[in-house]
Amino acid sequence: MRRRLVTALVSAALVTFLAAADDPPEWWNNGVTQSQLGAIFSAIDNVDIVVGERGLDQLEYLVQRDLLGRKSFRIYADEFPSTTEGCTSDKPLLSAKVHPGSSDEVDTSETMDRDYEEEFEFIQWDRSYERFVKIWDQNQHDGYIVFANLTVFEDLMICLMDPAGTYLVVLDSKEEFNRHEVYAVLKSVWLHGGVYRLFVLWGTQIWTLDPFAPNGTSFGVLKLLTGNDDLPTMPRTDFSGYPLRIDMFKSVYTSSDVILHQQNQTFVGADLVVSEVFVESLNFSAVHIPPDKYQFGDRLPNGSFNGVIGRLSRRESDVAFVGFFIKDYFSRDVEFTTGVYTDELCCLVKKASRVPEYLLPITIFPADLWGLIFLMGLICAGIWIVIRAGIRAQSNSRVYWLQERRLAVLFNLSNETRDAPLYRKMIQICVDTYIILLSAPYRRFTRSGIERLMLFGTMMVSLIFVSMFQSGLSSVFVNPVYYKDISNLDELDQAHFAIPVKYKGFLDDVFPDNYSNLMQSLRNKMKYIATNDSALAIVSRLGNIATVTRKTTLSLDNEIYLSTKQLFMIPECPRLYNLAYVVSRHSVLLERINEMLLLMLNGGLINHWVNQMNYNVTLRNLEQVRNVHESSYKILTILDMQFPFYLLVIGLGLSMVAFVLELIYYRLPAMKTQPAPRRSNTFALAQEKLGKSKRSNI
Repeated sequence: MRRRLVTALVSAALVTFLAAADDPPEWWNNGVTQSQLGAIFSAIDNVDIVVGERGLDQLEYLVQRDLLGRKSFRIYADEFPSTTEGCTSDKPLLSAKVHPGSSDEVDTSETMDRDYEEEFEFIQWDRSYERFVKIWDQNQHDGYIVFANLTVFEDLMICLMDPAGTYLVVLDSKEEFNRHEVYAVLKSVWLHGGVYRLFVLWGTQIWTLDPFAPNGTSFGVLKLLTGNDDLPTMPRTDFSGYPLRIDMFKSVYTSSDVILHQQNQTFVGADLVVSEVFVESLNFSAVHIPPDKYQFGDRLPNGSFNGVIGRLSRRESDVAFVGFFIKDYFSRDVEFTTGVYTDELCCLVKKASRVPEYLLPITIFPADLWGLIFLMGLICAGIWIVIRAGIRAQSNSRVYWLQERRLAVLFNLSNETRDAPLYRKMIQICVDTYIILLSAPYRRFTRSGIERLMLFGTMMVSLIFVSMFQSGLSSVFVNPVYYKDISNLDELDQAHFAIPVKYKGFLDDVFPDNYSNLMQSLRNKMKYIATNDSALAIVSRLGNIATVTRKTTLSLDNEIYLSTKQLFMIPECPRLYNLAYVVSRHSVLLERINEMLLLMLNGGLINHWVNQMNYNVTLRNLEQVRNVHESSYKILTILDMQFPFYLLVIGLGLSMVAFVLELIYYRLPAMKTQPAPRRSNTFALAQEKLGKSKRSNI
């Protein structure tokens, strides 16, 4: 019931306003003005008519004429937000929708308050709007006809203006036309809103601003349209020195020079070359804005942005020739150009520590190869035992001691080994096998042809391993050897390292959310730190944390960390991004910028400038890299050869222990069981004769 009552009241009010139109407007009978209006809206299919407190008297003529008869348009009337309310107002708007082909009169039966459920009949593609600004955003690429004076229009400008739209402001012809005031308003709309197609209708005259036309030492001319072909257009190749406000700061492909000129840093790099070529090709006048300390920009608690994004949002600059990741920055006021290059986000950890010099010989072969060599010794020993058992089984001698003697001669066995038990002989074969594998001197070589053939193959394998070991032995002493580094993201997660970053954007850019358990775990380890110290320097100093950086940054700015083995980049990089330059939302310069960038990309110029920058950085750091390489070159000294002496001392010590044990084991029992020596019979007879002679003398 309430809805029907509101609909009836609105319909009655609108019909009353339309009926009050007695005198037609001045442009009604002016064919030139109507032709110009048709040319202005010729490429536009949807038009919003904002009548405000006035304009309903001319609305009937707009609707009934062929000017808008074949276009779909909406009518907004009644209340509008005040200056203090701005774009966030939720006041109800009285709306009417006129369909193409049925524009003889306004369909007042469809006029209703937007607070009710029938709003979808007028805003068919979205019923969720709650703020005033979003209603105007529906038609951002189309046209507006606003009936208001300059003061009211300037108040509504914040909500209405979009650079992609076409606007016609209809002034009251009874009021005086102040050319300077109109010029000031249009100039302000261009500088702060970026609106290019803004026209003012006063009586039968249509005025507009040509922002690229020279005006003495400045730019921007208030122009009166005299014909359909007199509409201002964007220059194709010559902007006549129009000042282009360029934002740059130190980045990967924009290095800052040490020279300061008028408080502005002098930059070098591929991005600077791109900007210079663009400015020169289209005849702009480059105005470099001092770099912002916040660089890319962060979102503030009030919803605004600082840094480059904030400047572009406020239209304090026109373009930022700095590579931005093509992603959502949670700002509706910036827009990307065409993609320029790609880059990866990679994780860095501290380089693993060096292997001590006394362990270097062991690191020549990996652990699995050492195990394979040991296993091969057992296999060769087993084959040797089987061959020897086969030879023994084919012996035809029936006399055991004779067979053993013949086999001992055939196998070249010592007497001790010949008389030893079977297990001792098998152990001796294993020992002999490892002696041959190590290419150590082997004295008792077998006389059996089959065994010699098998041992010849073993010696060839031994020759290969020993030569590899000897060549690797000199290499590990000359070239530093490190323990195994973290080679993938799974190992990084298992290391339980914290991942601090200096840029808040990295918290959302590196590891995708809800992609996998691994990515979610690594994402939870990231944290933002506000510090002026280099994150790479912190990682190299602490060692128990990791960090994230762009891959190209390492080769251009931080090569010293890799060349000096302070940091290690994990080969598995979690994210690959396309990068582009950034302009203000719906910038009229975007089309020209994209055209020039595509020409440069198709010609391979941007890749050439990037490669040239890499080459120049390499030349600049050549002396530093050479010093690093020279420091890694090492002359062997006696201290580097201490491992063989350790082995010699250990061997001598073990041999001394074995000698003492053998001495104790074999000598002491023999000394205990040896009988007392007997006197000879000759000595006894001599003593007996001596005793008898003494008694006879007495």
